[in-house]
Amino acid sequence: MKPLISCPNCGSADFDLSAYESMIVVSQDLALFTLRCAHCGARVSSLRSIPPELREEVQFAAIEVGAGMGRNL
Repeated sequence: MKPLISCPNCGSADFDLSAYESMIVVSQDLALFTLRCAHCGARVSSLRSIPPELREEVQFAAIEVGAGMGRNL
């Protein structure tokens, strides 16, 4: 199930968090995602829970930069 994110430009809700352009991790289970709308090309940002399929990637990145939060994911 995809989280509901809608494009403020065209209204499209066809987003997949794993196709993010950037992700700013706020806590061990929350991040600000920036995605590109496939329909109109607008950049869309949304604060969402980190999906399970991305948690290992986030954990690895946190360990690599010494963020400390990688141990708790």
